[in-house]
Amino acid sequence: LKQHIGSICARRVLRGALQWRAGGAMAERVIVVGGGLAGLSAACELLEQGCNVYLLEKETNLGGNSSKATCGIAAPGNALQRASGVQDAAKDLCADGPAAQALIQAGPGDVQWITSVLGVDSELVLRLTPGHGRQPRTIGTKTHFPGAVVTYAAIHVLQQVATAKPDRLQIITSARVTGLTKGSGGKVCGVAFEQGGEKKTLNGSVVMASGGYAGDLSATSVLSKYAPTLKQLPTTNDERASGDALALCTSAGAAVEALDKVEVIPTAAIIPGQDDAKFKVVISDAISGAGGKLLNAQGKRFVEELATAKERTAAMQASTASPPFRLVISAKDATAVQWMCDFYTQRKVMKKYGSAAELAREMGVPNLDASVGTGPVFSAMITPALYSCQGGLKTGWQQASAGKVLTAAGAPVPGLYAAGEAT
Repeated sequence: LKQHIGSICARRVLRGALQWRAGGAMAERVIVVGGGLAGLSAACELLEQGCNVYLLEKETNLGGNSSKATCGIAAPGNALQRASGVQDAAKDLCADGPAAQALIQAGPGDVQWITSVLGVDSELVLRLTPGHGRQPRTIGTKTHFPGAVVTYAAIHVLQQVATAKPDRLQIITSARVTGLTKGSGGKVCGVAFEQGGEKKTLNGSVVMASGGYAGDLSATSVLSKYAPTLKQLPTTNDERASGDALALCTSAGAAVEALDKVEVIPTAAIIPGQDDAKFKVVISDAISGAGGKLLNAQGKRFVEELATAKERTAAMQASTASPPFRLVISAKDATAVQWMCDFYTQRKVMKKYGSAAELAREMGVPNLDASVGTGPVFSAMITPALYSCQGGLKTGWQQASAGKVLTAAGAPVPGLYAAGEAT
């Protein structure tokens, strides 16, 4: 479900976390761990509600994996759909259960909130993307990748706050959290972290937003323990997605769930000369939505391009044709995503051919599937790769427990909250 709504739903998840008032007084400080979109959104929400915030990021720069997101946010019933006359009840997603229904109901308002706060409404566009039927549902951006647009806008807003009002917000980078501190009654009341070789501590309730675990392929990783067969695949996550939240929070009594559930995306690029690289670049699903075709080594379509990632990946794995597979879009269809195709071509992720016949000759086949057409085309070799984690910390979603990290028995861990791919 997380890939449908995205880390923007940090606002919905964190509403429960805003019940930190005791006798009318707001908690003095809240510590947000993680500087990706979930953490940035959480910081914005907390500041808006009157909290003072520490934002900790283990790398030198904010943004996390979110800054590399290439497709957009699929939020059924969003403002762009309504403006275009698209009626979207999201019955396909609601079938996932009451938690899905709650997120879907809150999603449009949460997306509108964050894009308004960050001032990026004018950059948004409605796109058709795989996994969401045949109606446009995904909010993308016009001329840059949405991950960069939204996260960099959030970073800019928060840096302005931190500069103008350091008593309200402190951004601390190169800070690796090493443990959670607990007080009376087992309440989480702060973090221990290392920065520049020094050991430091901060006091406050904690929001874990440090991302997933699909970037760690080591022998001791979460993947090795819970999904060893998936570890053989390349990943679209960098080393930041190492599952930090899991180890930190389980030591404080938190439960985890569904750690074997990791989404595999079929359109990770094989860049010439980097065939065996474990890290892969994702090609935006917006290209498939614009008319891109998935072809096997014989130049034939083998799956419906608007199918889910799971269905497309399964078709690749079941194909009798040997790799490589290709994502091919005609230059005519590419006009809807021209800047994307140009970007990928400049970085040798895609290659432009003068005609479909030219690509067919390079592939050593008589011709390509007729659906590609005969004119100029853009093409990229692709392979399945790890994309996003569906499991993580067990958290509540109903009003009383929303955003709270839970124990195995379903009780909240006092003072501990989570959002984004850490959940």
